[in-house]
Amino acid sequence: MLDIFGEAGRISPMKYIFQEMKKKHIKIDVVTYTSLLHWLSKDGDIGGSLKMWEEMKAMGCRPTIILYTTFIKVLFDHNKGKEATEVYKEMLALSCSPNCYTYMVLMEYIAGYGKFIAAFDTFNKMQEARVLHDKATCNILV
Repeated sequence: MLDIFGEAGRISPMKYIFQEMKKKHIKIDVVTYTSLLHWLSKDGDIGGSLKMWEEMKAMGCRPTIILYTTFIKVLFDHNKGKEATEVYKEMLALSCSPNCYTYMVLMEYIAGYGKFIAAFDTFNKMQEARVLHDKATCNILV
């Protein structure tokens, strides 16, 4: 339901449904938080995304690799590279291994900052971790 409103750009009803879920003690899981973070950031509400991230962690909901990668991308998209790096370090500290898309997000933004050697280093780390790359990942390095 949240994604239906998010996709339609109807963020206020999405927030209302989320509040109703909380009032009715409906279990809120990592999938719910992933959707909220995605749609809030897509709407330009980085503050709302940050709030959801903190709320999720306070509720003891452990992020998945999908949510970590989504949130790292959200932070990079809103020029919060330092915060994105901290989230990435947290992810690694909790033994949540990056996937191909995580590495792609990292390389895209590292290269976007003009740090091409660091982007290649990230690609090498990806290979060392035995994560298979895809065409999109390689295109970043071309």
